[in-house]
Amino acid sequence: MRLLLVTNMYPSPDDPVFGVFVAGQVRALRALGHKVTVVPNTVSATGAAANVSKYSRLYSATRAAAQKGEFDAVVGHFLYPTAWLARMAAKKVGCPYAVVAHGTDVVSASGSGTLARLSREAAAEADLVVAVSEDLASRVRRELAIPERVPVRAIHMGVDLAAFHPPDEDARPDLGWDADERVALFVGNLTHAKGVDVLVEAFAGLAAEGACDRLVLVGDGPERTAVANAADQLGIRDRVELAGVLPREDVAKRMGAADVLVLPSRREGLGLVVLEAMACGAPAVASRVGGIPEVLPAPSCGRLVEPDDAEVLAARVREVLSDGKERYRDPCVDEAARHGVPRMAEDFLDALRDVVPGSREAEGE
Repeated sequence: MRLLLVTNMYPSPDDPVFGVFVAGQVRALRALGHKVTVVPNTVSATGAAANVSKYSRLYSATRAAAQKGEFDAVVGHFLYPTAWLARMAAKKVGCPYAVVAHGTDVVSASGSGTLARLSREAAAEADLVVAVSEDLASRVRRELAIPERVPVRAIHMGVDLAAFHPPDEDARPDLGWDADERVALFVGNLTHAKGVDVLVEAFAGLAAEGACDRLVLVGDGPERTAVANAADQLGIRDRVELAGVLPREDVAKRMGAADVLVLPSRREGLGLVVLEAMACGAPAVASRVGGIPEVLPAPSCGRLVEPDDAEVLAARVREVLSDGKERYRDPCVDEAARHGVPRMAEDFLDALRDVVPGSREAEGE
């Protein structure tokens, strides 16, 4: 198929992790023999002025691509604000369009304002809506009032198994971690929605009883200062490592070296970092929210907990650390292998074929 893919997150040399999962899907679709023309926004800056600038450019680029190209379908990643751009492009081309919901974009599309309204309308008129988890698919149908005639499918972006895999050698010396340290790892934005405040509280208890030695937080966000201050007040600042935003290879190195990934989110679309850690052989303790229960089989690959309970979170992390990482390694790797990017791209294409006239015949199906 010839696809026009519009996305408001896509990596660039200046920000190589911004929307990297969308780029992974694009590579997989191309590897399967499909022609994908990408119209991306690569600017991660937010705020009113930045949004007006980058969305205006994205609109112009999408319009130009639609006018000069021939496509079988248009794909819009992120409902807000890309859904209405996908609809505009599809009308110009005269082809079906699909939109992909990732999580926070559903919240944005549910809000007030012109862009939110246009996003909702475009999602409701789409030929296909894809959500990255069954939980999010249900939310999209319910919260955005998607009519029954529009199919809503749950298909996530997949794990890049070439980037995330068990380490070939011990990375701890390079990271400055002792061989016998018990290390808990968090990867994500440092926000209230990710539950980092609960994580620091839980780790303080674990550290006090000698059950966990180091907490490493990879990522950045508005809660960074609050996390550092809380660690100071709890007397654990020397055991909490704020690593900041890192390249994927450095994230994978830490996942392979850590004893457990902890994701105490209050809200998630999928929780892809859980699968990435599992692909590296690490178990996870994560909240029973969003799509996390769909990708984290407990207890074989870790534990599920209710959000906002530091005591229970600490207890489950303690259990996993007590079991030892080797107990979980093979089940985690095997489960993650079922969620590789190529397999998920094939599922995505299968859903597209249901709404693109003649595509199944062209594929010989």
